[in-house]
Amino acid sequence: MTRGTKAIVISASALAVLGVILAVILIFFPEKKEESPSDENVPTVSVTNKNRENVEAVSVKNQFGSFLFTRVEKTEDSKTEFYWTCGQLLGAEQDENVVNAFIGGLATLSRQPLVEENAENLEKYGLEDPLSEVTVTFDDDTVTKLYFGIANPSDTAYYFRTDDRNVLTADKDNVSGVFKDIKDFVELTLTESLSDTTVESVTINRKDLEEAVEIRYMSDILSDEDFVSATSNTHRFISPFTAEVDESSGSALYNSLCALTMSRCVYLEQTDENMEKCGLLDPFTVVEFTLGTDRKKLLIGDEIKQDTGEGLNEVTGYYAVLEGNPCIFELPEDKAVWATFKPEQMISKRPLSPYIYYVEQIEITTADGTFVFDIDDEKKEFFYKGEEIDTDKFRSYYQQLIGSYGEEYYSGEISGSPIFSVKFKYAEKYEEKYGCKENLVEFYKADERKNIAVIDGKPIFKVNAIYAERLCENVIRLINGEDIIKM
Repeated sequence: MTRGTKAIVISASALAVLGVILAVILIFFPEKKEESPSDENVPTVSVTNKNRENVEAVSVKNQFGSFLFTRVEKTEDSKTEFYWTCGQLLGAEQDENVVNAFIGGLATLSRQPLVEENAENLEKYGLEDPLSEVTVTFDDDTVTKLYFGIANPSDTAYYFRTDDRNVLTADKDNVSGVFKDIKDFVELTLTESLSDTTVESVTINRKDLEEAVEIRYMSDILSDEDFVSATSNTHRFISPFTAEVDESSGSALYNSLCALTMSRCVYLEQTDENMEKCGLLDPFTVVEFTLGTDRKKLLIGDEIKQDTGEGLNEVTGYYAVLEGNPCIFELPEDKAVWATFKPEQMISKRPLSPYIYYVEQIEITTADGTFVFDIDDEKKEFFYKGEEIDTDKFRSYYQQLIGSYGEEYYSGEISGSPIFSVKFKYAEKYEEKYGCKENLVEFYKADERKNIAVIDGKPIFKVNAIYAERLCENVIRLINGEDIIKM
């Protein structure tokens, strides 16, 4: 056996011996697990082993003040339901889910882990001078007093005790309500959800805008076989210009008014003092809107800023009031689109695409003259000078009329005469949807490759010059019964 071979054998033998020794250690001296409150050998105490419905009243005293919830019974159709009310809410609507979770958490404190029995030093648990004192009264006349301290090191539970000195823990999710301000129980969702209603109209007045921004609901996306449209937009601006609201970039202007949710309640009362503090006596932004048949008004005041710790203040929201609600709220910054949006950035790239059967007449003017087409929305027929024209050809031409695509926003000057214009005259029953009786779309020459699209006298976009050229050419083909040339 060589010297190298002997070394390998000796090393292997040594490793084998070490393995045996390690196995013996693991068998006879197993690793001792650190005990935690979740271990089965930790004793537990049942404090309030009841149901939520058994709670008659809950009183809380903490750093924010005191409040009391009391039970109310309501019987209807032989069925009794319970809910809890609080006078300290001063008439503000409460969030029933938050209230029920708060009451239920205090009613079901069963099998709570015992941290220390008859503790001498309550201060280390924050229980010498408790952060929150709670009294729970049940319908069997029993009363339980609870004292809550600081959170445990893992920040998953709070230390608490009853009238003795036994220190227990309760999950944060179950008892966090004992540390709340009464304002934290206020309902923060102030309007119906989008599935329950439709935003019929929106009017936005903002101090930095020269004109009010008005938006009207046109219609839901139609899907019948006669549907002709270039976009999926459902709303349109009628001020400061006439153009459809882009469904992607602008829908927040109306959809966010449904299920309108605040981040917190700042004040329970709209006193003059509170309103002035928040910039709401003379608000920067006023949003009036119609949900279904209900007209509402949202006031948006001063910015709410938070110190980032780097000497900078970050805007986190705006003070806001919904007329009819007694509270002053914080509207989160990312939901306050009405306070910051630029109208021109919300225009659809295809700015005008009225539903073909909401239009009763189309008047087209080119260098060759003026051409008037009538539409029978009931019979789905189209006429030129009283003569019916081919349905498919007219629908194809109409698709081009509403299909111009804005390449860049333009609000500058225009000069000369329009190369092409089309006037949409709406049937009387649809005038309210569009906010007017008619719309005029004109194309003016900008340069060799671009035209300026003008709606009701206001420039909106620069568009490819091919649109006006093709529309001029195809209107002649349409009245002659020829096929429409594609764009």
